[in-house]
Amino acid sequence: MLLSEWTKLRSVRSTPLSLAAAFAVAVLGGLFSATGRAKDYPTWSTVDKAAFDPVNLSFDGLAFAQLAFGVIGVLAISSEYTTGQIRTTFAVTPRRRLVLIDKAVVLGAMTLVVGEILSLVSFLVAQLGLRSVHLDVPLSDGAALRAVAGAGIYLVALTLLGLGLGAIIRHTAGAVSAVFGLVFVVPLVATNLSGWISWPSKWNLWAAGNALISTRPPVDGAPSPALGLLICAVYVLVPLALALFLVGRRDA
Repeated sequence: MLLSEWTKLRSVRSTPLSLAAAFAVAVLGGLFSATGRAKDYPTWSTVDKAAFDPVNLSFDGLAFAQLAFGVIGVLAISSEYTTGQIRTTFAVTPRRRLVLIDKAVVLGAMTLVVGEILSLVSFLVAQLGLRSVHLDVPLSDGAALRAVAGAGIYLVALTLLGLGLGAIIRHTAGAVSAVFGLVFVVPLVATNLSGWISWPSKWNLWAAGNALISTRPPVDGAPSPALGLLICAVYVLVPLALALFLVGRRDA
């Protein structure tokens, strides 16, 4: 089953294109941010210099590249519903929940490898852009290594979130819209909330991901790296759990 799911994942034509686009956006985004900050750094105030996180900056491109990983997760399941292939899959493997679990394992493993490579390259390229002002951080730095690993884990979470939503909604456009809303709209709206309704500013997915890639102490209201990891897990497990419940009860 795992080999079959791997074959189907590779057969989705948009998968390599999405990964290539994400790679380019993530790496170039980090490089442009690094060179721009390096140019302006001498004019910064002492406070701004002290607050600057050269590691977090390396992943500026992820703000846009992250959607590609969510889309890959959606298409891993929604493409089968669109083509009707899901009926054949369930006919061959009547244990539907096992099919979804296998998809999650294969997709998670693939994304972990690709995501960690992407985050490592983004980090190394961005640090080259900061070297001219001696702000570059070596990978051997413990906090930097944690952030690189955290960026890859965040991309895995986005992909599995997409898989869960794709299995629940079973429609590509609808599931992609849901991913877009959780990744971009909710964090944007959360920044304008205050008082007791401001909790989305701490518990949204981007805040969690940002906590994983930061090396500075969290500001007021921001999650810690450990809490960020927990939030990512919730965003993965809740949709997948609901999808596992529904896939065994609905017609293909």
